[in-house]
Parts: sequence; C-alpha cells; structure tokens
Amino acid sequence: MHFYPMRNQFSFLLGEAFRGLRADRFLAFTSIVTIGVCSTILSFLLVALALVFSLDTLGNLSDAPLRAFTKSQYEDSASIASLKLKLEKLDSFDSIVFVSKDDALMEFRHDFGDEMVQYLETNPLPYSFKLYPSEKPLTAGRVRTLQSTISEFGEVEEVTSNIAVLEWLERWKLPVQTGSMLLLAFMAGALALVVHNAVKLSLYARRALVENMKYCGASESFILAPFVLEGMLLGLFGSLFGVATLWVLTRLIDTLFPSLPAHASFFHLSLYLVGGAILLALFSSWNTVRTFFRGNPA
Repeated sequence: MHFYPMRNQFSFLLGEAFRGLRADRFLAFTSIVTIGVCSTILSFLLVALALVFSLDTLGNLSDAPLRAFTKSQYEDSASIASLKLKLEKLDSFDSIVFVSKDDALMEFRHDFGDEMVQYLETNPLPYSFKLYPSEKPLTAGRVRTLQSTISEFGEVEEVTSNIAVLEWLERWKLPVQTGSMLLLAFMAGALALVVHNAVKLSLYARRALVENMKYCGASESFILAPFVLEGMLLGLFGSLFGVATLWVLTRLIDTLFPSLPAHASFFHLSLYLVGGAILLALFSSWNTVRTFFRGNPA
C-alpha cells in the first residue's frame, strides 16, 4: 500500500513528460530525428570498434596462427614423429596439434559442405600440424619468422598463417580505435546538445507553469523531474534509429564474415547504444534544468 502514492506520482511525472513532448510536436519530432541521426552514426562506430576487437581476437585466438602441411612422401609415422619433434625443439609453441587426413576431411566438409567431396574416391588432403605460438600478444614479425623457419624443414610442403590479419591490425588498429573513440565522443556531445536545446526550449515554453508550481510550494526535484524524463524519452526514441541500424549491420557482417568471432552481440551493442543515449540525455537534461533554476530562483 505504501508504494501506491509513489507509483501514482511517477505516473503523473511521466504523463507530464509526454505532455511536454506533445505540446511542441515539431520540436519533439526534429529532436528525435536529430538524435536518431547521431545514434545511427554511433551505431556505425560501435560496429567498427567491435570489428577491430573481433579481428584482434581472430589474430591471437584463431583456429591456428600457423599451420604446417607435410609433403606426400613424408606421411609415414616415422616422418610425422620426426617433424613433430623438430617443432617441439623450437620451444616456441604452447600447443602443437596433429591433424590427420580424416580430421582434415571433416574440417573441409564443415567449411564447404559434403557436395565438394562426395565424388572423391580417395582423401587427397595432407597431414598437418596446427601451431599455437606461446608469445602473447602475437606479432606479425614473430609469425613471419616462425613461418620462414618451419618452411625450411624437409618434411614441410607449405606453412600457412594469419600474418595478413596481424599486419593489418598492427597498421590500422590504433588509428581506427582512436578515430572511433574521438568520433564517439563528438557524437555523444552532439546528442547531449540536442537534448539540452530541446529541454531548454520546453522550459521556456512552459515557464509560466514552472513559476506557478514554485509559488505553490512544489519542490525543485518535483518540478525538475518531468523535464528530465522528457529528455530521457527523447534519448530513448532517438536511439531506436541506431538500434535498427545495428540490426542491419550485424546481420550483414554475419552474412559476409560468418567465421569472424563476435566481440559483441546485437543485444549487447544495442544495450550500450540505448543505455548510453538515455544516460547522456539524463545528465544533459538534468544540467539544463538545474542551470535554469539557478538563473531563475523562486
């Protein structure tokens, strides 16, 4: 029973917030659209950061940073054991995993489907070793050195690696992260400014009502709350544009890069975006209303 007055009070304040939005529909609409544009740009930046972190994960925790394939004439058990011993003597790997022909065929079927192998009479895939370097974080230079060393072993036909990913990360990771964070800060500031202007105009439009509430003895927080809620609603509604953009972008990435490890899901990215927009709107509207009260004391 004690919660009913509080619930009714919150319903009243929320109703006042919606009434404020309806009072100037054009201002509310333009503010929501502008915040929507900001949140859409923020969604692109969030996805860009998530992609960089995903590539970083792929570069360090991929299926295997290095993979050595054996020559066909060295597929007997003695040659395989000799090659594994050579790899272990390098003392550069946390793990060395042997992949048999059958295991390689299963991987191939998983990646490309049964249609690609259903007419094969024999398994043409070679034996191989998946190699996981002990160095963390793994650098392109270290992978290149290991790849060159292993390629000189007589039993090795070819050594593949993720060096292209690592080189890209070493060149672009810091600029992309720095640029994205700076743009995030800029767009967050723009979003806060939109909320500030909308709430400020709403305050001046209902200035007489605010003054009457002051003279009637209403507390500052009671007068302040509807305008803060109004700003938070603007942030919420505007952020839905960004959520829609995130949905499209994450589906597109899942389609184009199905093997890329997901650093953050659509749900988590949406939570960051919507939560961030609401918090920015909360602080911006709160500061705006407090500034208004300080400039217009009772």
